[in-house]
Amino acid sequence: MSAAALSIRDSLLQAIAREFRPFRSAAEYLARAANKTPRAAKNWLSGANAPDAEALIELMASCSSIADEVERLVAERRAAREQEKCPGLKSKSEGSDLADMQAHHLPFA
Repeated sequence: MSAAALSIRDSLLQAIAREFRPFRSAAEYLARAANKTPRAAKNWLSGANAPDAEALIELMASCSSIADEVERLVAERRAAREQEKCPGLKSKSEGSDLADMQAHHLPFA
């Protein structure tokens, strides 16, 4: 796992912990907010696992501070990539065509 991925994971788990750990029944509240089991929530609170995409979307919908943290992480990554261009965004005027696109992608196995 890359350093950036660890930082994302850690930031997300810290945001979850900040929001839910103060409660006596933190795992139950967190599980309810994410539509997952209390066991999954306990694993997130302990740092053993991170929420999957579905749970993360549910948490973001339930808790604005977690949504804000995810949006901050996305903005941070966008800023880091401002100078990079996605190869799929080349315009036709730059000579991008199907053959050019196929040359840049590996064939399916």
